[in-house]
Amino acid sequence: MGIKGLAKLLSDEAPDCIREVELKSLHGRKIAIDASMAIYQFLIAVRSGGPNQQATMLTNADGETTSHIQGMFNRTIRFLTEGMKPCFVFDGKAPNMKSGELEKRREKRRKAEEELKKATEEENVEEIDKQSKRLARAGRKENADCQKLLRLMGVPVIMAPMEAEAEAAALCRAGLVWATGTEDMDALTFQTPVLIRKLTFANASSKNATIQQIDYKKAVEGLELTHDQFVDLCILLGCDYCDNIKGIGPKTALKLIREHGSIEKILPTLDRKKYTIPKDWIPNEKESRDGNDTTDEEQEEEEEDDENVVNHKDDKPIPTYVQARELFHNHETTTDVELKWTKPDSEALTKFLVDEQGFSAERVKSNIEKLEAAYKANLKPQTRMDSFFTVKSNPAADAKRKQKREEEEKSRKKPKASIDNKKKRGGFKKK
Repeated sequence: MGIKGLAKLLSDEAPDCIREVELKSLHGRKIAIDASMAIYQFLIAVRSGGPNQQATMLTNADGETTSHIQGMFNRTIRFLTEGMKPCFVFDGKAPNMKSGELEKRREKRRKAEEELKKATEEENVEEIDKQSKRLARAGRKENADCQKLLRLMGVPVIMAPMEAEAEAAALCRAGLVWATGTEDMDALTFQTPVLIRKLTFANASSKNATIQQIDYKKAVEGLELTHDQFVDLCILLGCDYCDNIKGIGPKTALKLIREHGSIEKILPTLDRKKYTIPKDWIPNEKESRDGNDTTDEEQEEEEEDDENVVNHKDDKPIPTYVQARELFHNHETTTDVELKWTKPDSEALTKFLVDEQGFSAERVKSNIEKLEAAYKANLKPQTRMDSFFTVKSNPAADAKRKQKREEEEKSRKKPKASIDNKKKRGGFKKK
């Protein structure tokens, strides 16, 4: 999900941090791409079905989905052909705090399944397509397929300890890659120096495909915030790790952070009738229900709920926004990785795509040729386009520069000689 409304807020309040640039501008750049996000987008975008027909994911002869494999294969070749050096970061374990968000997603899936069943019975093609996309999910098999594919293509695969966006941001901060590639705006909350968006949907057939580039430093400066304040802003906007305050929109959240500096200082100023603060943001506060004091039974229930909140050493419950803040500041990541782009294993790649996945042998051969050409042209030790050029001696230019220097030296000597001659001729008059 990322951070709700952050992209629009940056566009309005810090427009200088966002640039639309051509895909080819990433030539030579190492980009850490959020693999799960890419796979999900391929699952909903790479489909078959004509007008007025139900769109379905591509499958092989065994009925196994191959949309993610085809999408990842074609798009990665496009990146490599453009001279990019992509590495793909896969999610590790989900933070415990994300369990609430995951449960919300499961509930949405249950509702989508019900709507899909209803749409199927009514033969509503448009609704079937809509609900099918909502049910698309990058599971273990899809991740394993893409990891195998990428390794055979010679592209680095990174397994994150926890969240892929946090890992990619850490690699970026360490200078191992230039940018993080994902649609999730929380990569900025994890302080990636550069965020690249719209990579997956870049038009493969366009020579001037554009992507969105967001500069973290310019974003924070444009919002007139410190990093700590920016993290609190993102929590107020809404993140994956805790509920946000109902009634506070992006503009109000920014105004409050600018005025007060932190969530702790904001909370006492809020009108409780206007804004609904999540109960786990203020776990020590026992609110009355219907204007009455809480009963002993209700008190016991609240105390039991508090046991599920991570505690300090003194057993005082920690507000969930504080825990979310801690995750953004100290997420589990690693920079002990090897980023190495190697020559593709064409034989094994052909076997995987043609024999195992049922892809067209002719098309696979053609794409592997593109992949091999991209490796030869762009994946050698060079980095950026400007490193392809070295200064070489040019005799003709050297001679011209020498002649110019001699003429300049003569011109510097000429005024003195002219003055001496005028003195001899009496050319200067006394005033």
